[in-house]
Amino acid sequence: MRSIRKLDVGSVVLYAAVLVALWTLVFGIYYWIMGWIFGAQSWFIDMNLVNWTGYTLRTLLAVIWRMLINGLGGALAGLIIALFYNAVAGVMGGIKIELE
Repeated sequence: MRSIRKLDVGSVVLYAAVLVALWTLVFGIYYWIMGWIFGAQSWFIDMNLVNWTGYTLRTLLAVIWRMLINGLGGALAGLIIALFYNAVAGVMGGIKIELE
């Protein structure tokens, strides 16, 4: 049995930020596509190229902005989790795992 006694705070922060940003991108693209599919049901009766281009650019910028904001939140969450884990593992000895 081996123990994980300490986590590298920097790598946990980076992992959490990238993970949250990736999931934001996945859901952002999903809602972007849903907007394209169901855009014909919107209040625009005449959906022309200008309206579609404006929708696309606004949505792309919104997804990128949300990725940055959510990534910062994920980094903060990763920092808190890593610090709490290190504090508790220092007292209890860490999580014991069996490696083969």
